[in-house]
Amino acid sequence: MWLYLIALLLLIGGIAGTVASGGIFTIVLIPVAVIVMVGAIAYRSMGAMSQRGEGGGMDDPPLPHSEPDKPGHVRTSPEALADARRAQQ
Repeated sequence: MWLYLIALLLLIGGIAGTVASGGIFTIVLIPVAVIVMVGAIAYRSMGAMSQRGEGGGMDDPPLPHSEPDKPGHVRTSPEALADARRAQQ
């Protein structure tokens, strides 16, 4: 998106330079603006093609949200731990 802004500013500057004095502004700024615009369009189209190729479009359904069955941390009291140790002995 920011490449379009640069191309637009260069194009406006080139047109203003053409109207004001011509010469170097016309020779330099107009071709640079065209090159930047072509590069921006190519960059955007390649990004769109790679997104379509990966299948990562917005049409994919969201992944289901589920909680794990067994949590990693079991909350116990010190008394319950002492009773469990006594039972193992």
